Amino acid sequence: MGNSGSKGDGEGAKQTERIIVDIDGGENGDGGRMSSLGRKSSASERNRTKQHLDEFYSGRRTLEQVLPERFQGELMGDEIVAGKRSGSSRPSRETRSSTAYRRSIQQRMSTGGGSGSERSFFDDGVVGRKSVDSSLYRLKRKEDREAEILAIEADLEEHLGKEALMETITTKDWVWTAVIFAACIGIMTAIYILGPDVHHYHIYEHLYGVSASVPLYYPLDDHKSMSYVEFHALAGVEFPEGNTGSADLFLEVQPGFCVNECAQLSDFTGLDESHTETKEDGFPLTVHFSTHNFARQYSDGEIPVIRVLTNNNAPLGIQIESSQAANIGRYQVVIAGLILIGLFILIMTDVVHRTLSAFIAMFVAIFFLVLFDKAPDMERIWEHVDQEVIILLLGMMIIVNVLSTTGLFEYLAVKSYEWAGGKVTRLFYILVVLTAVLSAFLDNVTTVLLIAPVTISLALAMKIDPIPILISEALLSNIGGTATQIGDPPNIIIGAALSDFVSFVDFLSNLLPIVLVIGTVSVFILRYWYNKELTADAGFVDIDELRKDYRIRKKLLLIRAGGVFTCVIILFFTEPVHHVGAAWIALLGAVVLMLLSEPHDLHHTLESVEWDLLLFFAALFVAIESLAEMGLINWIGDLIAGWIKSVPEDQQLTVAIVILIWISGIVSGLLDNIPYTTTLVPVIVQLSRDPDLLLPINPLIWSLSLGACLGGNGTLIGASANLVVAGIAGKSGYKISFVDWLKKGPVITFVSLTLAMTYAILRYSVGGDQN
Repeated sequence: MGNSGSKGDGEGAKQTERIIVDIDGGENGDGGRMSSLGRKSSASERNRTKQHLDEFYSGRRTLEQVLPERFQGELMGDEIVAGKRSGSSRPSRETRSSTAYRRSIQQRMSTGGGSGSERSFFDDGVVGRKSVDSSLYRLKRKEDREAEILAIEADLEEHLGKEALMETITTKDWVWTAVIFAACIGIMTAIYILGPDVHHYHIYEHLYGVSASVPLYYPLDDHKSMSYVEFHALAGVEFPEGNTGSADLFLEVQPGFCVNECAQLSDFTGLDESHTETKEDGFPLTVHFSTHNFARQYSDGEIPVIRVLTNNNAPLGIQIESSQAANIGRYQVVIAGLILIGLFILIMTDVVHRTLSAFIAMFVAIFFLVLFDKAPDMERIWEHVDQEVIILLLGMMIIVNVLSTTGLFEYLAVKSYEWAGGKVTRLFYILVVLTAVLSAFLDNVTTVLLIAPVTISLALAMKIDPIPILISEALLSNIGGTATQIGDPPNIIIGAALSDFVSFVDFLSNLLPIVLVIGTVSVFILRYWYNKELTADAGFVDIDELRKDYRIRKKLLLIRAGGVFTCVIILFFTEPVHHVGAAWIALLGAVVLMLLSEPHDLHHTLESVEWDLLLFFAALFVAIESLAEMGLINWIGDLIAGWIKSVPEDQQLTVAIVILIWISGIVSGLLDNIPYTTTLVPVIVQLSRDPDLLLPINPLIWSLSLGACLGGNGTLIGASANLVVAGIAGKSGYKISFVDWLKKGPVITFVSLTLAMTYAILRYSVGGDQN
């Protein structure tokens, strides 16, 4: 909450920040409005109170946050009346600090408000972790939590009346309920009615002959939006005569396009890898495969075909069945594109939590797969989830949480003030550099969660505006996180999905040099912009108080956790030697830390894991793979490949780098870069395998990484770290709006992407580095 510097009610002048609750009669209140006491709350106020309580029950709001805004506000050095920053010197009739309020709640709990306990669950020493079973400890936490909830509800009823806690069902609620039920019924009806007719519209059965000297080119339907073909080839009914003499007889099929009716072998252009079946003896020989590579629009001179080859000298009878999508099935790419756009809109507008947005997109995509007769089973869906990303995130979350409980990061922030010697400019340099370095080895969201509150406390104590430093920290966290595989979610996705091509060390060797340049330039640009704020006179800070408030709380655990974290980083660097994936290394480090920190309270440790983020990734992977089944990824790849092929061959790599960096940067500034990166990873693999391009994949990987990570600085919603910093600042009374961010973020992004593009072209296109 940013009020850690406050020690209580009795410290008088030493107290630099407090939270007060205004119990005002009206004439001394906010603009002469009616008193908050003694009047009936409106329906919107009751709903807001109920929402806050629900958030408190689920753990999303703390004790200080649960009261309505009109009863609570954060002082942060200024007095607040009725939950708003007040410039008036008129005294209110009665105020009480949040420290006293918390004390009264805990006293009420201990005297009969619930479980009868004498100490709150806020105290980690309620139950001995090593001597009592963890289930008993969890029960104790649950009882204390319930007692606290009862106390909060009693306090709200006292101030707002009993009707404040009563649920009010509005017309809007009924409408949304009806819409959801209607949607469910509509989906079931559509599957029942449309499912059997939307696929397998055209079924062809033909008998052809094929031999080693005469391949077969099986023509497909000539409509312009073919998106899906099922092909089934059955060769012969008994072992053929006139064989090559070899014991192995093979049948090979491959989809592609013909020009000039494939008069020569060079007139055929393959799309997929070939599908081959071989038998030593016995018949029939069967090949069955599905393809959606015909999703791209093809020219009038091209004919979609499936080529069939064999090594049999004598003609071999081939019975072919093909099923080609028709009607709505022909527009699978359009449907998939609309689903992807809808996912981006849901995430951008925050109508629902982004995890629910991903699940909605996933189920809509699977619904259409059912209609297209491509419904995946659970085994197939689980294969869509990139388990390495999930495990890596899980392991690093646990490691970072254990480190954060030691007080290390707050201690580093206070040491930064000592090193700065009270100089604001020097403190700015130290904090932004510290944020960038930590973001390279922690995820950038965790970094700003730990650094931003302490930054606000330091700024308040020094009587300076914290917004310039907070914005700079968010920008540098995104830049610093670009340097390593574990620093930013796009890099985590890229490193896990393309582990056959790149390692942890490759990220550092390719991205760290340009990140150092971009970070240095950005710091000096920000220093120039905020010259007035950073050269202002700073107030006196009691360094002894800071040391007392922000100290190392668990020294032994810090030594253990620091040792484990160091080993994890070393194992990341030495991956080319031991060939153990980063995910397993992170998970091993997490398990070791749990054994060393709280072996009797695994439940307490796992509460710190961001399960909603892990579910978001899992649902997102399934949604994107489902859209790929409809041909969307291939369509995007063909579109980008078409742009690249339009330039001379010696310039194609340069154009590919420019396209990936700038498109990734622009899109990541407007939308969440996680779904975008998940979508583009298979696209760059497709580009590298295009026989007409022959582009090396590693320069494409680094271009995608630089664009997706650096582009997040463009807008307030471009990266999660930006929103986290804005949220922390808002809770402390400092607003960072979307427009405020646009004054700085786009310029930093433009400079960063320009430097990244120049570096990538010089190193990979001009210099010829393929690693």
